[in-house]
Amino acid sequence: MSFGTFKTLQEVARAYQVRVVFASFLRAQPYPVNPQLEEELRFNQEKIAVRISEAAIDTFLIAPILRDVWKSYTDALMLWSHAPLDGGDSLQGVPDYTFTRCSPLGMVQDKPYLLVVEAKKDDFDAGWGQCLAALLAAQRLNRPDEWPLYGCVTNGITWSFGKLESQTFTQELAEYVLRDLPALIGALHAIFDLAKRHALAA
Repeated sequence: MSFGTFKTLQEVARAYQVRVVFASFLRAQPYPVNPQLEEELRFNQEKIAVRISEAAIDTFLIAPILRDVWKSYTDALMLWSHAPLDGGDSLQGVPDYTFTRCSPLGMVQDKPYLLVVEAKKDDFDAGWGQCLAALLAAQRLNRPDEWPLYGCVTNGITWSFGKLESQTFTQELAEYVLRDLPALIGALHAIFDLAKRHALAA
């Protein structure tokens, strides 16, 4: 099924027999913010109607933040924007952002370790349904590797994190918000660091 056909996290969990738990797994600390990113985000929010559409949120809030953090991990992770992910007949779709292991073949998609999905219309339950479906597709692509895979759902203002390990999905209790940028950047560095560690180990 397409990721977008799932409307809730519970729906995916039942369909694929995934255990869902809520716990703190992300060891995040506030992180110094790149002044250029801070200025860009301030400019975008003051001068652009960023909340007018999903595309605007993606372009002017989500993408600049992800790109800025990802720059520290380009030795291990490659960024793919709106690239199809095919986990077989029943799990296909297009996450907003996929971070894969860097391929020895260059600009060729390798195994995914971190997926980011935009919460359309601020619907985080549907966003997590789509994200979990994408994580299950990524898990199939990564076999026989059994490393945890990480996900993020965001509307640009609130950022929520989770991980899929075997048949257990853990949703991080803490949420992070744009107005506390050091804490948000710290959480993103923590999740990128985990993804990098597993990508290199695999």
